[in-house]
Amino acid sequence: MKFRPGCVSFLVAALLLAASIPVIESKKAFNPTSFVPQKITSKAISTKLEKSSTPDVSSQIENVRGGALDNNLINCLAGSVVCGLIEQAVKKGLTKANISFPSSLGGCIFLFFFLVLADIINPTVASSMYEALAPAAAFLAKWMAPLFVPGLVMLPLSPSVGGGMEILKVIATVAIGFVFTITTSAFSVLTIRKAQGTLITTSTVPSKAVASGPKPKPFNEASWSFFSKGALLSAVATVWASKTNNAFASPIQTLFLTFLTVAAYIWSANLPAGFVKIVHPLATSATLVLTVIRGLAAITGREYYDVLRSYKVGSLDPMKAGAGDILMFLLGAPVVGFAISVYSRRQLLFNNLVVVLTSVLVGSAGSLFATAGFVRLISLGSGATARLVRLSLLARNVTTALAIALTNMLGGDISIAASVVCLTGILGGTYGQAFMDALGIKDPICRGIGMGCSSQGLGVAAISGEPDAFPFAAIAMVLTAIAATTLASIPAVKEALIQTACG
Repeated sequence: MKFRPGCVSFLVAALLLAASIPVIESKKAFNPTSFVPQKITSKAISTKLEKSSTPDVSSQIENVRGGALDNNLINCLAGSVVCGLIEQAVKKGLTKANISFPSSLGGCIFLFFFLVLADIINPTVASSMYEALAPAAAFLAKWMAPLFVPGLVMLPLSPSVGGGMEILKVIATVAIGFVFTITTSAFSVLTIRKAQGTLITTSTVPSKAVASGPKPKPFNEASWSFFSKGALLSAVATVWASKTNNAFASPIQTLFLTFLTVAAYIWSANLPAGFVKIVHPLATSATLVLTVIRGLAAITGREYYDVLRSYKVGSLDPMKAGAGDILMFLLGAPVVGFAISVYSRRQLLFNNLVVVLTSVLVGSAGSLFATAGFVRLISLGSGATARLVRLSLLARNVTTALAIALTNMLGGDISIAASVVCLTGILGGTYGQAFMDALGIKDPICRGIGMGCSSQGLGVAAISGEPDAFPFAAIAMVLTAIAATTLASIPAVKEALIQTACG
C-alpha cells in the first residue's frame, strides 16, 4: 500500500495538531532564522519606499490564551495543509506534463503570482487570503529547520570525499566561494546604487542596546517536553517491537526516530548562544541522532549501517518509510510558504527591481558557474566519486530546502550538499558583517543583499539586527535559491554546469 497525497496531508495535519498545542507561543520566541516578513523601522529607507498595506506575518502570531489558541492553531494547520496540497497539485501537473522541476518551488511560484494577480483584480480578497495563510507561513518557517537534519544523518552512507587534502579542498571551496559571492553581489548592487545616486555612505547599523533580560530561546520548554517524551515512550516501544519481532516494528521505529530527530534539534537550538554560533544545531542534532542509532543497533542486536539505512529508504509506504523519508517529504509545504513572505515584501521588491534582479543573477548564475569552474580547477575529488563530490558543492549558497532539490537535479549527493550549505551558513553568519565592514560597505541594501546571496538563513538571521538591511537579505536569500534551482532545471544550463565542473 502506498501513501497517497490526501492520506499524507491528513497525517501531517494530525501530527501538527498533536505537536502544535504546546508550542504556539509569543512572537518573540520565534527563531530569527525563520523567513518571515519584518517591518522596516528605519526612516533611511522606508521614506523612499511605498509601504505595502499587507499586514506583517509576525503580527499574526500573538501570545494566545484560551479560545484564541484554538483559532490560531486552526489557522496554522489549515494554512499548512493548503500549502501541502498546492505542492502536491503542482507535482501532479508537472508529472503529467513530463516537466522536470521541483514541485515545491513550482508551488511557491504559483502561489506568489496567484496572490499578485488577486491583488490586481481585488485587493480586498488578496489581503484576506494573505491574512489567512500568514500564520501558517510563520509556523512552517519556524519548524522547517528540523526537516534538514536527515540530510546530515545520512552522511555516513555517502561516498567518501577523499583524504585530508580533498577535505581541505572542500573547505577552500566553501571559504573562497563565500568571499566571491558576498563580494560580487554586494559590489554589483553598490555600483548600481551609486549610478542611481541612492547610495548610503554612512552607517545605518543601530548601536547595540543593553539587554533587559535573557534572550528567548528558539523553542519553548513545552516543545522540548512534548517531543522528548514522545521519543522516550516510542524508544521503549521500538526495543520491545524489535525484540518480539512485531509486525509493526518498522513503523514504530520510524515514529521513534521522527520524535528523536525533532527533539534533538530543539535541544541543540536551545543550547547557549556562544556554542550555537560555532556549532550549528543541525550538526549537533545529527550527531545525537547518529549516536542514538548506534545505541539502538547495539541494544536490538542489529548492524549499525542496517539501522541507519532504514532511517531513509526512499519510500512513503507506511510499513517501510523511515523518519528521514517523512521529514524530507514535509519540506514541500514550507517552501511553498516562502511565497507568502515574498508577497508581503512585493512593494519593496518592485521598487528596487533592478538592484534585486542584478544581485539574484550574480548570486545564482554567477555563483553556480564560478563554483563549478573552481572545483574543476582544483581537481576536487578522486576516482569514481569525483563527479559526485563536485556536483554536490554547486548549491553551497542556496538555502537548504532548495539546495536538496538542486543537488538531486544535478546528480550530486544531498548529504554532502547539506553539510556544505551548513558550513557556508556558519561562515557567513559568523564573519559576514565583519567582512563587509572591512570592505567599507555601509549601504544597508548592499549589506543585506550580500548576506542573503552568500549565507542563506544563518546570514539573514545574523543581519536581523540591521532593520534597513534585513528585508533585502530575506528577499535575496529566497530569490537567489529560486533562481539557482530554476536555472539548474533548464537542460542546457544543467549540461553546461556539469560540463564546467566535470569536463
